[in-house]
Amino acid sequence: MLPFPSHIDQVSTLAQVAELRHRVISHNLANVNTPNYQRLDLAFEEDFLKAVRRGSDHRVVQPEIIEEEDFPVGLDGNNVDLDREVGQLQRNSLLFQTYSQILSAHLDSMRRAMQG
Repeated sequence: MLPFPSHIDQVSTLAQVAELRHRVISHNLANVNTPNYQRLDLAFEEDFLKAVRRGSDHRVVQPEIIEEEDFPVGLDGNNVDLDREVGQLQRNSLLFQTYSQILSAHLDSMRRAMQG
């Protein structure tokens, strides 16, 4: 059996992280009016890119949910900006769609190759 192409494995990882990021952004949106809530973000791409550039195993890089404290805080102590979160959600959705299309195209080409 042939090994799974590494670039497809990388795209699959990115799709999984995009799904997790969607949940984090949704959590932020659900807490937009919660006093003293600090927005969450996902740290991943920078370490992932470093691992890929080094040629090391990218699968050892794990996404980390972090609390963002560098954003302006409102009178209620909450630092979630609704417009920013919606923008991040749209960006993340586009990335996920792109990753899904890449994976789908690859699987279609594999299916056609097997059918001859």
